[in-house]
Parts: sequence; C-alpha cells; structure tokens
Amino acid sequence: MRFLKNLAKSILTRLAYHYGHHRRQHHEPKLWILMYHRILPTDDPRYHIEEPGMVVTPETFEMHLQEIKRYFTVMRLQDWVDAQESGAQLPLKTCVVTFDDGWMDNFEYALPLLKKHQVPATLFAVAEKIDTSFQFWPNMVMWLLFNAGETFLQQDPLLGKYYPQDKSIIDREFAAEYIRKLKGLSDKDIFTALARIKEQSNLLQAMPRALMNWNELKQMQNSGLVDIGSHTCSHKRLTHHLGTEELQHEIIQSRELLESQLEQKINLFCFPNGDYNRIALDLVAATYKAAVTTQKGIVTYNNFSLHELKRIGLHQQVSGTKRDFGARLSGI
Repeated sequence: MRFLKNLAKSILTRLAYHYGHHRRQHHEPKLWILMYHRILPTDDPRYHIEEPGMVVTPETFEMHLQEIKRYFTVMRLQDWVDAQESGAQLPLKTCVVTFDDGWMDNFEYALPLLKKHQVPATLFAVAEKIDTSFQFWPNMVMWLLFNAGETFLQQDPLLGKYYPQDKSIIDREFAAEYIRKLKGLSDKDIFTALARIKEQSNLLQAMPRALMNWNELKQMQNSGLVDIGSHTCSHKRLTHHLGTEELQHEIIQSRELLESQLEQKINLFCFPNGDYNRIALDLVAATYKAAVTTQKGIVTYNNFSLHELKRIGLHQQVSGTKRDFGARLSGI
C-alpha cells in the first residue's frame, strides 16, 4: 500500500511540475506568495534544532529564486497591493517572497542570495523580540531534546503530560510530533513551564541567538530589496487566549515600534502561526493595508481578501528539487 501511495505521489508530482499552474498561460492575474522561515546549511548546528517544516538550505533557496525568475514576474508585496488598490494592470503571474519572524540566518544566508539574483522580498518581524535573547518555544524544546534535556521535559508537570511515551529514539520527527501536541496549549503556559526548567538547568542559556538585531534588520531594509512588515510584538497567537487590550498591543504597538526604529511606514502584517479570531482580523484590517496568513493557496484576482492572503509554505522536504518545488507551486 505504501508503495502504491508513493508511486501515485511521484506521478502527480511529475505531472504538476510539467503542467502545473506556474507553467500555464493565464487570462486573469494570479499571485503566488511564498512563505519561508529559516535558511540554513545542513552543517550549521542551528539546522538540527529547527522543526523540519521550517527550513530550507541556501542551495535550495537559490534554486527557488532561479525558478521563480524563470516563470513569474517577481514583485514586492507592497507594490502588488498598491497596484491592486489603484486599479493598475497587474502581471498575469506574479510571485512574492516572504520571510516570517526575523531570523538571524535570513540576514546571513538569504540576503546575499536576494542581492545576487536581485529578487525583492518582505520580512515580517516580531517587533519586541528584535535585538533580544528571545527564543521561540519550539526551538527551546528541540534544544532540550537534543542536548540531554529530555528528562526535564518528561518531569515537568505540564509538558510531561504531552511527552510521547511510545518512542525511544529522539530525532527531528519525534520532536516535531511532540511540538504538534504542545501547540494545543497557550504560549503563556508553555513559556511558564520552560521558565521552570530554566531554574533547574543552564542548558537553555547556551542556545545561539535566534533573531536579528536592529542594525541587521536595518541593513535588510537598506538593501533596497527587503520591505519590513509586522509579525506582532511577541508572536502570540491572536486567538481567544488574548483579550482585546492584548490584541491591540500585539497588532498596533508592533507597527508603532517598527516605524519608530526603521523610520518607515509599516503597511503589511502577518498572523503568527496563521491563527486569528474575528476581533483580531478586524483590528488588522483597520491598521494595515494587507495581511498574509498560513492558509495554503494561490491568490486569484476575483476571489481574495487583502487581509487574508494565502501563501505557499516551503521547506526542504517538500521543495528540495526543481520537480518538488514546481509541484508545490501547483498546489501539491
């Protein structure tokens, strides 16, 4: 059965690569928004404490840039939004590159490749965490798992309840499964539990810096290729876990902080984890010109919302070859 499934997937991937949406002629404008998080070589220690669905290698990213220049008109997201609002004629096939969070490796590995290929991008920064020692909790969990800290997770009164008991080998797939289970908890509860572990061990203090500082973010902006958008103040999921005041802080104050530091108008927003409720959506719509989600899809001209723009998530496992990348662009 597994053989047949793999065979069917291989055939679909091949067909999508050769005959998919990215290769077709279109009569109405369509927009492909690519979603990246981290760009890391496999020999970088940070690669191995990242969730599998969050990273591509520099070699893969460069291949992506070459392919999108081949098939699309590549634009800044802000330029596409402005053209759409003004009624200007849009290209029939547009591609936009986006990065979430503000990872240090975007500055180290992505920016040189964007410059080399002259491809514009939009980076959504977690405003209050730039230039700090902040770590995202999934990376903290990964670090503990791969640095002999699994006992602390197992023994924690909250995190231990979700620790998989049926597997003895700790690898990236094991870690990804554990993190998926923990995502049912609130960020506040998870960080509180990890703070308890910090009191018991120095392991987490040894983690490498995750996010850019303000100088690095400004260099991204001053490259002339990268626009900055907001990804909230602290990457909290904008759901029922947050009250109205917290939502306002995350959505509005993040814009004000970025504008103050970067001396540039911030018009674009990205929902953390793709999570939001109606109150958050309305507040974002009142504050920003456009927003992106994690909903998978191609933006079609006659069927989209400027504040719920779909994207295509990319990581090494699903886009490491031209064929896989082409299939991903076609919706597989």
